[in-house]
Amino acid sequence: MYSEKIVFIEPSVALEEIYGGLAKVGAVSPPLNLLLLAAIVRERGYAPRIIDCPALGLTYGDVIGRLKKIKPRFVGLTAMTPHIMQAGKLAKAIKAAVPEAIILLGGAHISSVPEETMLRFPDIDIGFIGEADYSLPELLDTVSKGNAASTVKGTISREHSQLINTGQREEKIKLDDLPLYAWDILEGFPHIYKTPIFAAHRTPATPILTSRGCPGKCIFCYSGCHKTISTYSAEYIINMLKHLKERYDIREFMLFDDNFVMFRENLKKLLNMLIEKKLDLTWSCNARVDMVNQEMLNLMAKAGCWQISYGIETGNQRIMDLLGKNITKEKVCRAIDMARSAGIRTVGFFMIGHFGETQETIDETIEFARNCGLDDFRMTFFTPLPGTKASLMADEYGAFEDEWEGMNLFSPVFIPRCLTKEQLIENQKRAMRKFFFRPRPVLSYLKMVKNPIIALRGAYMLGQYVLKGNNH
Repeated sequence: MYSEKIVFIEPSVALEEIYGGLAKVGAVSPPLNLLLLAAIVRERGYAPRIIDCPALGLTYGDVIGRLKKIKPRFVGLTAMTPHIMQAGKLAKAIKAAVPEAIILLGGAHISSVPEETMLRFPDIDIGFIGEADYSLPELLDTVSKGNAASTVKGTISREHSQLINTGQREEKIKLDDLPLYAWDILEGFPHIYKTPIFAAHRTPATPILTSRGCPGKCIFCYSGCHKTISTYSAEYIINMLKHLKERYDIREFMLFDDNFVMFRENLKKLLNMLIEKKLDLTWSCNARVDMVNQEMLNLMAKAGCWQISYGIETGNQRIMDLLGKNITKEKVCRAIDMARSAGIRTVGFFMIGHFGETQETIDETIEFARNCGLDDFRMTFFTPLPGTKASLMADEYGAFEDEWEGMNLFSPVFIPRCLTKEQLIENQKRAMRKFFFRPRPVLSYLKMVKNPIIALRGAYMLGQYVLKGNNH
């Protein structure tokens, strides 16, 4: 057993950097990956701490001040591409102020482009490739004993001025063997976390994860983190929910799984347990339109589900096929109709500026989103993230600003041929005006949010964004 201190840090990111003009309705969620890793290393005898900068409003200086007091042996950072630059800047500040700390980096970005990330950020000592549930405790044990990090599978480290990439681990993570997340060391949980106005029926609310991965082959999704798909058992999930309710009075949970409906038998068992145990919890989730059916959705509604989000991306079938969605517009409409029949609110996720996008396909997408029966609508900009198939194809279809700084999904970095950046921004605003400035979405929001003042405030913020621009 070891007593080495490790501090996990969610780097500071201003909501304006993530959401642009939608910052006022943006969310700050608990760092689920760090919570799980903290619980894992605590079982191994380490002393973990978590510093969640976005939730606490901490600057780099605040972080450095805390680290000097804690004096950790290890500092673990996490970042997806939209936040990787902030993680790199924080690592540099930590290395200068606390040089004895070993700085670790995990997350989808470094998993996708490990060498490039390590070269760009020389203050990162060790990176993790893929899931770190097994790699991290093994790495801590190895380094604490004075051995080289390069002996640990699933890592990339510096050794004699060279990068040693040991490759992704092969063994499948047994999720039920992992401890419950370390919510108890998360400062201010759950009350300091900002839930989007229209994302939860009740508070306190929190996101959870019940599975990993997705069977989809969409070209714009990260390729580096989950080579396989897996789920917690229904029994484990129920235990997690009971813990959250009893310990933290959680009344609602948001399932952040990429695709909550993958494991049908386990899902059916979970839903029946939620109904039988009468936990009085409401929830929302994400799903693929080709993996739901009426019986499943009816049972989900009975078990407390009030909202389901579908990744639709476009209203043009040719672009859908090019994206590798493996769905049709007919399947989209059918999934929306089934959810409505079950009494579940639907959200459609779309992107604008795809490969092969034209003004005509944008118009088609806007009309499809308006007329397919959705209750809610989200539209970001198509972004060929590092390590995805899309990043290798971008130059064939248009101009790509391949700079990590701009890849926040809320600013266009890929510009299809025949369109301009200004046209994409204006069309995104037009799509939102066309969708939201209608009676149906307004009535849907008013029904969802019991407090009409809150609902109207959210609608006002959205209106300001659409009318005045997104500040990018």
